Amino acid sequence: MILRPMATLKKCNMSDREFILEYMKSLSDVSFDQPFENDFDTTVLRHTDTKRWFGIIMNIPEQKIGRDTNNQIDILNVKSRPEDSLALFELYPQIIPAYHMNKTHWVTVPLDGSLSHKLITFLINKSIELTQKKK
Repeated sequence: MILRPMATLKKCNMSDREFILEYMKSLSDVSFDQPFENDFDTTVLRHTDTKRWFGIIMNIPEQKIGRDTNNQIDILNVKSRPEDSLALFELYPQIIPAYHMNKTHWVTVPLDGSLSHKLITFLINKSIELTQKKK
């Protein structure tokens, strides 16, 4: 996997979703697509060799993740080791057990500007690592 220098990962004036998709373009051996017919809000992040998912971006009602609003929110689900997930929940209360996926091995990251792009790229990179084809 080839990474862009971290200097390019500062918070910028694009949405977290746009940032993630631009970041994905900078990596080798990964891709993204919208595999669900007539659903152009859901984007799957995957390894190009195995097609295995390491992330998914969805737009959902905030109520689905325990927030008390009627707004929609973009979220990112990424794979995480259970012990790392517990630390993430402690350090970043906005990161929660995954919506609509295995809550032990995946976490949900709200894409609402509350977390740095540096943290988001770190979580994506860890998820890539955890889902890579075993050698």
